[in-house]
Amino acid sequence: MTAYRFRIKFDPDPTSLWRDIVVGADRTITELQSSINPAVGLDQGHLWFVGEDEGYWDSAVKYQCPQEYEESLSGDPLLRTERIENAGDVTIGEMTRQLGLEQYDRICYLYDYGDEWRFYAILKEVLSDEPSDKEPAIVKEKGDPINDQHDPPETGESDPPLPEPLYSVLPETAVPVADLRGLEERDRVVHVIPLLSLETGFGAVCERFAIQFEDTGYVIENFQPGWQIVEEVDGVDKTEEELLAALADAAREWHAEIAEISGAVTGQHFDDETVEAMHVELEAELERKGYDHL
Repeated sequence: MTAYRFRIKFDPDPTSLWRDIVVGADRTITELQSSINPAVGLDQGHLWFVGEDEGYWDSAVKYQCPQEYEESLSGDPLLRTERIENAGDVTIGEMTRQLGLEQYDRICYLYDYGDEWRFYAILKEVLSDEPSDKEPAIVKEKGDPINDQHDPPETGESDPPLPEPLYSVLPETAVPVADLRGLEERDRVVHVIPLLSLETGFGAVCERFAIQFEDTGYVIENFQPGWQIVEEVDGVDKTEEELLAALADAAREWHAEIAEISGAVTGQHFDDETVEAMHVELEAELERKGYDHL
């Protein structure tokens, strides 16, 4: 009994559109792909392949859709620069073994060789208590599906506008913690929680924080220069405490994602203890506000 949990992320804007899919080890790559496209708003009318890491066209191994694989067999094998496999025959378990995938390793998925819709998938978890024949299922998601797949994807991230009063008061660089705390005096702001503060000669400054309004919460990161929303939490039908709890969970999840990204860049593995250490300011702020149970 083995299944895998992959986080499928839209390469041009990975923090705004992603889907978590759990799939059994005995299911094929084609079955996984068939669950991805409708989940992100794409059809099934074009060629595609899955590759290793984020190599895309440069992948040394390509798991091609069955249609392309059959056509590839008629070509000259001496001209190939990569190994090709039939995604309709290779199971998820076989792929993980062939690529040596471990937790937080990545694969890439390219759909439509004209418009080139690019996604990458992070192996979030190996589930030993799930059946190996489990059909692909969406278990968590963020972001709306693609509206028009015939409108080519943007090559760079489009930064969502910051909510007021942040848009007009935040500098492009790190903001003093005292100024952040002062935002709580504004009518619409319920909570401000510094998440990453640094001591400078001019006092403590913050490069990551969470802010809660009456009906929405945000986790915001300074990408030097410029602030971006990395997590948004809908507070509709939530009490103030329920929204704060959801916002705290979003901050913890962002910390885990930072560890994944850093691990992929540096080649290091950051364990749960490392991620927990990133929560220190969050937990301290919750305790200071009387919400240490969240």
